[in-house]
Amino acid sequence: MQLISLKAESDVHEFLISKTFWAAVYRNVPERLAALARLAAERPDVFAFESSQKIAERCNVSQTSVVRFAQYLGFDGFAEMKQVFQRGLRQSSRRASLSLMDTVHR
Repeated sequence: MQLISLKAESDVHEFLISKTFWAAVYRNVPERLAALARLAAERPDVFAFESSQKIAERCNVSQTSVVRFAQYLGFDGFAEMKQVFQRGLRQSSRRASLSLMDTVHR
């Protein structure tokens, strides 16, 4: 069962930080992928910058489970999911910079 295709979203940042989104993923994800959902919600940076093998080790699952988790979220595979997590973190960083600049220039 797939909840949403993150790759189709232009504002990935909103989904990566959405507690509602990750709660729904966690509730509906197959049990063997639950640890991955929890880690993605708590530490999106891990999914953006670590290898699928390292993520698998962190969650005590197989590397294949990491790929299945990516597919569950609507991606073709881990590499595509990783790129979207990176894009989400860049959006988040940009927003923080703009917010800081706005505060400084007031």
